[in-house]
Amino acid sequence: MLHKGENAILAEENEQLSAIMDQNLAISKYILAKQPDDQILNQITAMLGVDAYIIDSFGRLKAKNSTADIDEELLAYTSKDLDLINMEESQMLFDRYTIYPLKTIDKLTRRFVIFAAIPAKKSAEDLLISNLVNLLSFESLQVHINVKNERQRKSEVFETIIAQPIAKESFAGILKLNGLNIDDQYQAFAVDEARSQNTGNHQFVMHRVADYIYWYFNKIKQPVILMNWNFKIFALVKETPDLSDILPDLEKFLLAHFPNERNLIGYTMYQKSLINFQQLLDEADKALDTAKNRQLQKPHQYNPQQVTDVLRLVPKKEATIFIDAVLQPLFIHRNTAFYRLQKIEKILDMDLNNADDNEKIRLAIQLYEIWY
Repeated sequence: MLHKGENAILAEENEQLSAIMDQNLAISKYILAKQPDDQILNQITAMLGVDAYIIDSFGRLKAKNSTADIDEELLAYTSKDLDLINMEESQMLFDRYTIYPLKTIDKLTRRFVIFAAIPAKKSAEDLLISNLVNLLSFESLQVHINVKNERQRKSEVFETIIAQPIAKESFAGILKLNGLNIDDQYQAFAVDEARSQNTGNHQFVMHRVADYIYWYFNKIKQPVILMNWNFKIFALVKETPDLSDILPDLEKFLLAHFPNERNLIGYTMYQKSLINFQQLLDEADKALDTAKNRQLQKPHQYNPQQVTDVLRLVPKKEATIFIDAVLQPLFIHRNTAFYRLQKIEKILDMDLNNADDNEKIRLAIQLYEIWY
């Protein structure tokens, strides 16, 4: 009797495994034939008898089976509260969904499948779900490649123009072919990692940082174009009302994922059309140089009126040579200079230590030189 019972169990298990193999074969044909995700999920739903969804690494719905309802509470949770970047194992959500991370070479662009059911209890069902996750992972790898290619294509356009200047007419045509408008307004920021600058690992670190920056801006639904220039990351950000509000959060985000590295940020809030993107990069680069020189703990804003920030980058030896060459013929005692400056302040009723008063005097002198 015992022997017959064991045979019956083995026969049942073999039958289940055979059915699983047939089901996986059917699904794999759909995936290899590059069928739409919705149709793939329809086939999975027919097998499992439960609704199925696919979301991206931002928690946004990408596909569902045709009869599934859209659960707004679920999507709000996956897009705002769920730490998808660091998810490695399946999880229960709201006691009625199970989410499985799909395997890929880059967790920032991977996707997730959600079943409207609790985790499988039977070994056969568990094997079926594991195989489905693996098959969907294969399909998600192609999605990852497509996302990377699109991002890389735009980056290469700008990197090529930096390396080999192109006439504005040609540049405009190239941007149009890539879905970009030369008249759109952009701001820019630059990032460099201080601790790996003198190591052979610097470029690898910067590529990883760029991936996280790209993910962050897509998470907040903010268009961004990233490029590498002089071993630093540069970003063009479209129609941003105030980078000073976004970048502190970005810095915290990078610190959370790169705790052993020191990412410094410089940015410009001056908006320019995309055709003038090189001016934006130059301004962001100057702000980054100042941030690196001062080892600032927060993103530094470019401001052309803050001449001191630029002059601090000049080495003391070269600065001394320049000062002597220009001012030596006018040399007077320090106390005499101080007295004369006080007299100027009194006559003009201004404070030379005040930035606004300084700017007024500078502009007045420039206008005087132009017209007189």
